[in-house]
Amino acid sequence: MNVNWLRTFVAAATYENFREASEKLYLAQPTVTVHIHHLEKSLNSKLFVKSGRRVILSEAGRQFLPYAKTMVEHYNSSLQHMAGWNQGYDKKLTIAVSPLLAATLLPYVLQQFMKQHPSIEVVVKVSESQDIGDSVAEGSADLGLSRMAAIQQHLTSEKMGPDPIVLVVPHDGGDAESSLPLSLEEYCRNTTLLTYSHPGYWEELLIELRAKYEGIRTMVVSQVHVTKRFIEEGLGFSFLPRSAVQRELLEGRMIEVETDEVRLPTVYTYMVYLHISREAQLFKQFIEKYMH
Repeated sequence: MNVNWLRTFVAAATYENFREASEKLYLAQPTVTVHIHHLEKSLNSKLFVKSGRRVILSEAGRQFLPYAKTMVEHYNSSLQHMAGWNQGYDKKLTIAVSPLLAATLLPYVLQQFMKQHPSIEVVVKVSESQDIGDSVAEGSADLGLSRMAAIQQHLTSEKMGPDPIVLVVPHDGGDAESSLPLSLEEYCRNTTLLTYSHPGYWEELLIELRAKYEGIRTMVVSQVHVTKRFIEEGLGFSFLPRSAVQRELLEGRMIEVETDEVRLPTVYTYMVYLHISREAQLFKQFIEKYMH
């Protein structure tokens, strides 16, 4: 049984259309048809039935699909393993990490860790914080670096690295000495607050802000890097972790405003794991030393 037939079958089952499957696989559409025909002949089963302009799985196709996916995944994993072995790796560590940590904390830490442990192949899976627990629980990641504790009770979420939340606003174009940021109250009354780019603190903060300033305008922006870009372009202001805006503050692309009008929270990085392999333990010890 040819693995290319299996890949084609999985794609066709996903898109329910041979043309779309051919585009995703960079194959000619007749090649897709040939692959499916060969696979059906090998299994002695019809895998698809026509439904208008689309195709849908037959009962035999539905029965076979999970096995096809497993075979393709195992084949890809074997290729990755051999590629790593040929590059001198004899161990592997898969880390699920939030986009914010992937862009701020991880690059330097990973660079230093890989220098000290060149035989460990590191695989980085960038996932939203709320999805990292699932990756660790299902075994597709050895450990996670998240901005929120995992909801899975059987996982350990180890708190590390306090990170204060700061109020950041657009730069007004003046020099550092002449720039006098408005107060939080003035920003709340005249500018849009960019919210929910980071998990864990927005609900309580918004309750406090709305109790103080009626009619505050908000805009939900789900990614920190997009929020920062919007602030730089003057679209609004926000409350973000200091680690996320250190470079922009140093380079003068936005301004931090000190305020005692609201209680600014502190967020943490969480290391999420089920069982600690030797490689994961080495990384855990390394990052703990860095963050403390």
